[in-house]
Order: sequence, then C-alpha cells, then structure tokens
Amino acid sequence: MNTEQATRLQQDWLEACEQMDIPAITTDTSARIMAIVYVHGGGEEEMVLNRKFTNDVQYIQRRFHLQGGERPDETFVATLQHYVRELEQYMKERERTVTPQHADADPQTSAVRRQTSDSSIPDWAHRLMRDRYGMKLHG
Repeated sequence: MNTEQATRLQQDWLEACEQMDIPAITTDTSARIMAIVYVHGGGEEEMVLNRKFTNDVQYIQRRFHLQGGERPDETFVATLQHYVRELEQYMKERERTVTPQHADADPQTSAVRRQTSDSSIPDWAHRLMRDRYGMKLHG
C-alpha cells in the first residue's frame, strides 16, 4: 500500500468512526496531540505536510467541537488544559536548568547545561509524535 492509499484509508476510518460515534482516537491521546499543537505550534512544515497528522487534528477538532461556533466538550477541555500546563511547566523547568548564571565563568557547567537544554519537550510528546506520525519534535 502506498502512502496515498494509506492516507485515504486512515481518512475513511476516521470518517466512519465519526459517523458511528465511535472514538477513533482516545480522549487522552487527542488532548495530548492538541496540547502539542497549542504549545509547540502546528505550523511547522513537518506537521503541516504530514497528512496523517492533519487528518487526526481535523478529526479531533470535529469530535470535540473545537472549530468555533460550538461549545467544546468539557471533559476534553479539562484534559487538554492538563497537558498544556504539563508541557508549559516542563519547558519552564528546562529553561531554568539551561540558563547559566555565569556561562563564561565555568565552561564545564555551561556544557552540562547546554546538554540538558536539547529537549524542552517531555518524552511522552516525543514518543507520540515519532510513533504515531514519524515526526521529530524540535525544542
């Protein structure tokens, strides 16, 4: 099966699940995906060009009434807020770890701090994007 066929199959699956009111993606996974989009931006080229990712985001927007003009699903919103806070807190903690007070004074310490700065994204977000979409988050 080529990529175009796989994308079409996934899109058909999402539409069929939506019509039958069967969740194709769990609420938790949906909230994690949308938290990543919210906190890290969904405009990265890799995200925009990944059809599986954009299909999932569009499905999540429809399923949980996130397209505007509707009242969003309250349970979903609470879960989404939890993951947004978790991502933002993780980033803040990493920034504190990374910011050297006297970078020139201790090059060895600065190098350690730079190594810890390689990822301001929790492992679960990296795994989700890699395993589900074959994408690497940068941050």
